[in-house]
Amino acid sequence: MPPKKDAKGAKGGKGKDAKSAKPSKGKEGGASGGKAKKKKWSKGKVREKLNNLVMWDKSAKDKLYQEVPKYKVITTSIVSDRLKVNGSLARQAIKLLQKEGLIKPVSVGSECSIFTRNTKQEGGD
Repeated sequence: MPPKKDAKGAKGGKGKDAKSAKPSKGKEGGASGGKAKKKKWSKGKVREKLNNLVMWDKSAKDKLYQEVPKYKVITTSIVSDRLKVNGSLARQAIKLLQKEGLIKPVSVGSECSIFTRNTKQEGGD
């Protein structure tokens, strides 16, 4: 009987020691060996900052009257993007062009308004 008890105790002791020793070796080896390194989080995609105008200048206003009435589809986003002005200036510009009769509305909603160039209809006499 005593030899069985010693064998179990030895096995149990070896098993505990072996289990506790092996994972610690694996962790140390992984960190220093380079196999299991910690995941480095990426900083994510960084968008380029837009440098849009917040007030009208001469060149932007000239572009507004020359180019925008010729666009087939006119929205706040398109005016803002092509003239490099912010959204509120683009909305003001669209209202101004509509008031002057240079563009006409296609679909006007609270969130997105779509306009088009004003085509002159002949044969209205």
